[in-house]
Amino acid sequence: MKYIYYNISALVLVLILFTSCEKSFDDPSPKTVAEGSVLTIAQVRAMETIGTPLTITDDISVYGVVTMDESTGNLYKESYISDGTGNLYLRFISSSGLYIGDSVMVNLKGAKILRYNQMLQIDSLHPDNNIVKLATQQYKTPETTNIDALLNDLEAAQGKFVRLENTWFVEGGQGKTYADAENLEAVSRVLQDLNGDMIDVRTSGYANFAGDTIPAGGGTFIGVVAQYNSGLQLLIRNPNELNLNGSLPQLVLSKNFDDQSLTSGGWTSQTIVGPTSCDWGLYLATNSAAKVSNNTNLVCESWLISPSIDLTGGNNATMDFRNTIRFDSGPQLLLMVSTNYDGISDPNTATWTDITNTVPVGGWDTNDASWDFISSGSIDLSSFAQNGVYIAFKFEGTSSTSVTWEVDEINVYK
Repeated sequence: MKYIYYNISALVLVLILFTSCEKSFDDPSPKTVAEGSVLTIAQVRAMETIGTPLTITDDISVYGVVTMDESTGNLYKESYISDGTGNLYLRFISSSGLYIGDSVMVNLKGAKILRYNQMLQIDSLHPDNNIVKLATQQYKTPETTNIDALLNDLEAAQGKFVRLENTWFVEGGQGKTYADAENLEAVSRVLQDLNGDMIDVRTSGYANFAGDTIPAGGGTFIGVVAQYNSGLQLLIRNPNELNLNGSLPQLVLSKNFDDQSLTSGGWTSQTIVGPTSCDWGLYLATNSAAKVSNNTNLVCESWLISPSIDLTGGNNATMDFRNTIRFDSGPQLLLMVSTNYDGISDPNTATWTDITNTVPVGGWDTNDASWDFISSGSIDLSSFAQNGVYIAFKFEGTSSTSVTWEVDEINVYK
């Protein structure tokens, strides 16, 4: 019994000694980042020095919610934030550890405000020294808009989290992937909407969905907007946010003149009044277009007429095209529709409905001394839902104007 007592006593002594020798470690101090002056995103964007990178030397902070992160690999050491006054593109020196929905304070001290390919960015941010995460799962709702609205204000579109309805990939159904996953190369695919507007969707070859096949249907696109030089690109946050499995509008007529033929596909042209200089012709280039001019300032009347179109059942029939005008402000090119033209005779022998004014506001180009093509937007053809429909562009020249119109990418859907 004495032996057992000694062993128990020794064990207790060891435990006491071990406990008395255990070190006590202080809890690590929480990370502190100075707040300094607080600005909105709009105010930060206004700090830009045009043409020269601006290095922030003071404690200036901005608050926002992360709208795009690096988790899918479509961004690398980058994030986007929004605060209701605008959007910011953030670039870090290493992976940020931020996630969509994180509410953050960003101290800008030591960072740079600059432009790269016209995209405003906050560069050289340190994830530990410049960022404080305040909350999680503070998800933003995308702004429902359309491609034309984005293209009409590039600056406001930068970094915007958007929802685009009635869209589809032009390359959908062709077995193409979002990017080149094998060679890890970024690829741009083209997204189109019912207005006929198009925008690139840029995907990194390192994205975990780079090798996935793009959807073949139509519907809703959700993503973030970036500017690239004079145009815009859409960035996919996660392909699961896309709902592009619906039925597509049926394309029943398409003419882009890239085959450098004015009359291929059954198109015709007629000059009813005036010299041959007023005939419809072609602007020949990689992206050719139909053109009509009145360089002689003479009264003339020229028509460019489609083949017969079957819009039977086309209760949602629409059309769109692109156009540009140069050298004068008029006369207005006319858009006409007939359901009793025979496709051969003088078009004035048929009944035509003038739908020029149904083109959405901004759909006709105005002379701004540049050959920039404007999208017409989506034009309603539902009242012509029958077979034997003809669409025509009618030009009426005058003795007082010298003008050139060009038309391209004419599409009709039902």
